[in-house]
Amino acid sequence: MNINRLIPNFLKPRLSCLYPLYQKFVVWKVRHKKTINVVFFAMTLPMWRYQHLYDIMKHNKRFRLYVVIQPTSAYASNQRLKDIADLANYFTNLNIPFLHGTDKDGVVLDVRKKLKPDILFYTQPYTGDYPKILSSNYFYDKLLCYYPYAFWAAKDDWSYNLPFHRYAWKLFYSTQLHKLDSIQYSRRKDKNVEVVGYPSADDFLYSPKTDVWKEQRSPKKRIIWAPHFTLFEGGPLYQSNFLWMADLMLELAKKYSDRIQCAFKPHPRLYTELCKHKDWGEHRAKSYYLAWETMENTQIETGEFVNLFMTSDAMIHDCGSFTVEYLYVNKPILYIGNERDKILCNFGKMAMEANYTLNDFSIKEFIDTLHTDKKNQVRTEFLQKYLIPPNNKTFSQNILDLLEGYLK
Repeated sequence: MNINRLIPNFLKPRLSCLYPLYQKFVVWKVRHKKTINVVFFAMTLPMWRYQHLYDIMKHNKRFRLYVVIQPTSAYASNQRLKDIADLANYFTNLNIPFLHGTDKDGVVLDVRKKLKPDILFYTQPYTGDYPKILSSNYFYDKLLCYYPYAFWAAKDDWSYNLPFHRYAWKLFYSTQLHKLDSIQYSRRKDKNVEVVGYPSADDFLYSPKTDVWKEQRSPKKRIIWAPHFTLFEGGPLYQSNFLWMADLMLELAKKYSDRIQCAFKPHPRLYTELCKHKDWGEHRAKSYYLAWETMENTQIETGEFVNLFMTSDAMIHDCGSFTVEYLYVNKPILYIGNERDKILCNFGKMAMEANYTLNDFSIKEFIDTLHTDKKNQVRTEFLQKYLIPPNNKTFSQNILDLLEGYLK
């Protein structure tokens, strides 16, 4: 029985209060299946958060796992092709079988018909990022699961109260503070929320580290610059400072080439937005990215970033999630703030206290004074209190234990 076809779209929001009753019936059906089909959607490599969960779920013979590569429709075509190639290489190297959500001819995989999913893990809650028959609102009769692709530091309806949040079976959040925000903002409160920790914690805390920085003739301080993609001005989501920082950061990398390395870690969507920008365009964007790639003491990183973070010395950024994620490294971090600070949740505000801001240093002063780190203790306390997964288990083990418990 497909609830999507039985209920007209305009009635679904009005009946959302009854949906949990139907969902209990779906859980009962899945619980009695010998084999449970689980689909993971992968959009971009930096947003792929389910690797450790996949690794431990595959040892449970009751789960049949599928990975579907489906880049977001919000990106330019060449960016989508790169994301597909990066993910394909990643999964191939790990000997993980995968399917393409959309083939080279534009034909979309009918996941419902071909894979018969019982549980679907989504990367993004935004329905417009997927083709119609892969969108979450096409699977309301299934068990939808989700962990935010970033460490949520903001509070608003788009963070907690989209249709996906209301119809998902399980929303896996990082801390009790995020659960409290869900109670405040979600129409469904915390009825479908489970606190499990942060997925990258498994990487930061428990995985071996690999040095991914360019080899230098002499030791240098390693600094990451991570700009956000939002180039438009105004609105609560506007946070990027790229347009005024672009030339400055290249100049600083050249000026301090004898004592710093600088890694350009742009948001995956930044290149797409630059190609559309009236003062940039594809040619200028490509040339700018190439400059970072080719200078002796610089590099560009657009994929997996845990190793980059863990082998660095500092970060300069304006990304909400990195406000928190870089605290796992416990090294100096400079946040280039703006009006987005007004929508920070309590968790985000506490994380911000562990970041330096332009009220503390200019960018040049931050680089010059890396040896004097007055926020080390603040970061250490935040890390211990909020960033360690609960129950003395990994993020992935917390989720697997919950799934196995509900589906016994």
